[in-house]
Amino acid sequence: MPSTLSPGAAILAATVARRFYIDGSTKSEIADEMGLSRFKVARLLEQSVREGIVRFEIATPNSFDAELSEELRKRFGLRRVIVIDVPEEERTAAGIRQAVGRGAAAVLSELVTETDVLGIGWGRTLSAMSQELTELPRSLVVQMGGMVGSVAENSLELVRKISEVGGGQAYPLFVPLVVQDALTKKSLSTQPGVAAAMKLFESITVAAVAVGSWDPPDSQMMASLPLHEREALVGKGVAAEVLATLIKHDGTVLPDLQDRSMATGIDVLRTIPELVLIAGGESKAEAVHAVINAGLGTTLVTDNSLAELLRTM
Repeated sequence: MPSTLSPGAAILAATVARRFYIDGSTKSEIADEMGLSRFKVARLLEQSVREGIVRFEIATPNSFDAELSEELRKRFGLRRVIVIDVPEEERTAAGIRQAVGRGAAAVLSELVTETDVLGIGWGRTLSAMSQELTELPRSLVVQMGGMVGSVAENSLELVRKISEVGGGQAYPLFVPLVVQDALTKKSLSTQPGVAAAMKLFESITVAAVAVGSWDPPDSQMMASLPLHEREALVGKGVAAEVLATLIKHDGTVLPDLQDRSMATGIDVLRTIPELVLIAGGESKAEAVHAVINAGLGTTLVTDNSLAELLRTM
């Protein structure tokens, strides 16, 4: 489209744009130096963009799929979606976990402030995240559920590692994730250390949680349950799990474990201002979809293999 500016006006617009965008001068400084009003400077900057004198190029990291991220964000009504582009030759389980963990670490570093209470779940991808996390404001770090999984990957170890990065106080839970019955939960909840951590559940402002898949099975929590209980819950249609909250494909939450799980319940999860869902790999696509259907999550960090499936659901 031909320019609507005269040659003189185009030169003036280009001069103002260079002073503002390249030299870093403020609009007031440009106005004073060039004898223009601030209104005139602002109008010239608008014209320089509209007329193509200034062109913007947004360079996204090679590992970030901006287009797919925005498509999923809009579709599912999330605050943000981060899709990490993992090359096909690197799409092993370990490779995807490392890539998604790195992306989650970057998101957490930007989201958390010193006034936040940071909640941490568990999972192998969160373990990868903790290894990639190098910077974090000094904030309280709360373990959102009891211990499950291996020694290196359980939530107790994650809270320790993450609190060390920022230097904030840690509130661990030295209890199993799922206990024998409601009476045992009540008894354990009165222990001073456990009570101190659980008291902070409703104060959590930013949380990072993994999505566990039950269909197909890919959940440390699921693997920790007795076989007969697993089979019974699968028979009820469980598709996903977040911190021992069981979710069916359509987003329906099953209360089966809530009265004996040492973890944040569904009511707390739904009120956390920033709930970051972290999951990667094609096998977790149905589980992530179920969790979003349940109304959980403000942010999703995932990889392109899962995201491509999610866009078709």
